Amino acid sequence: MNQKKADEILNFVRDYIQKETVPPSVREICKGTNIASTSTVHRYLHKLKADGKINMDSSKNRTIVIKEKIGIPVIEHVKSGTMFLDTENICDYFNYTPTRKYQNLLFAVRAKENIPELNILEHDYLIAEQSAQGKYVLVYDENGEIDLRCQNNNNSDSDYFIMGALVALVREFERKE
Repeated sequence: MNQKKADEILNFVRDYIQKETVPPSVREICKGTNIASTSTVHRYLHKLKADGKINMDSSKNRTIVIKEKIGIPVIEHVKSGTMFLDTENICDYFNYTPTRKYQNLLFAVRAKENIPELNILEHDYLIAEQSAQGKYVLVYDENGEIDLRCQNNNNSDSDYFIMGALVALVREFERKE
């Protein structure tokens, strides 16, 4: 079996679960990975299960569970020559279940400082949808530094790249005993 195709199926399932909050059907995996045969997808799913990468109940639909860390990827810095959601830029995964469905993938960035006018505290998780449409967007510059910007600032200079639109803020509280 082709390991590259197995990885493609695993990535498709991971992205689908993140976006739709439910696992894909075998036919949806076929369509999303350009595989014509459902039996081929079943063989790959059984290989992924044997490799310990997923769990599933073969007798039921939509029961795929990814065993590795899953959640929203957390991006800390963007390495030169990479796309911001490339594996080498992901420093962690944040377990977050959105209250609504989004058209595009979600990712998170930790706030590096307080932003009082937006009620953002240092270390808050800024959840963004991979999209250029939004009042506030997460951007990175040629050095890979990530920042939050207001889209109303019509900066004509292109010294940064838009990662996505801010859709949520998650704050963790430390419990004192």
